[in-house]
Formats: sequence, structure tokens, C-alpha cells
Amino acid sequence: MKLIFDDPTFSYETLRTLSYAPYGGADVGEVLNTTYGIEESNFDSWYAQWHQLADRVMKRAVDFEKASQIVSASENYLKASNYYRAAEFFLHGNPDDPRMMATWGQSRRTFQQGMKLSGKKL
Repeated sequence: MKLIFDDPTFSYETLRTLSYAPYGGADVGEVLNTTYGIEESNFDSWYAQWHQLADRVMKRAVDFEKASQIVSASENYLKASNYYRAAEFFLHGNPDDPRMMATWGQSRRTFQQGMKLSGKKL
């Protein structure tokens, strides 16, 4: 199935990230805007675009948290977690790439903070 990309794996991973939207784990507009900036079949471009989005959403979460807007902070931390996970997906082809573990760690930390603020148990 073609979704934005001719590359079926890029299309599938885009669809996977979009599938989080009904549950608050992604925003359709953010996902589409991000994917339109990715070069076809370019793993570094994929990483860069998703990582930039994740950083922006995490910053928004931090700002909401500082403003005591806890629900919005939690929602944005959880979205950032999924965007970091999308960013690191294609890094697994090179297990020595230092971005893989660093980005996984960011995904984990933002998920944990989002869950903590939601009041739900991990």
C-alpha cells in the first residue's frame, strides 16, 4: 500500500505512526507534515525529520508541565515518545549507531514522564 512514499517500508512505518492518533499518541497533521519533509528511502532524512518533531513536541510538553497544565503535558510527552520511536526505527540496520540508544532513551523517558503525569501506573 502506498501512503506518501513509493517505498513500502516507509509507507508502512508512516501508517503505523498515524495509527497512534486515535489514542492520543500522534497528531495526524504533525505526522503528515513530517513525512512530507522526508526524502524517499533516505534513512537519515527519516531520522532527522522525526527527531526534530519529537524534540519540538517534548519542548511543548515541558512548557505545559511548567505551566501546571498537566493533562496537556502528559499528552505531549506521550506523543514525543512515539515520535522518538519512529525516528530510531531505521537505525537498527547499524547496531553501532550511537543515535539508536540515545533516541530509544528519549522515547523511554518521555513515555515514563507522560505516564507519571497521567496518573496511570506503568
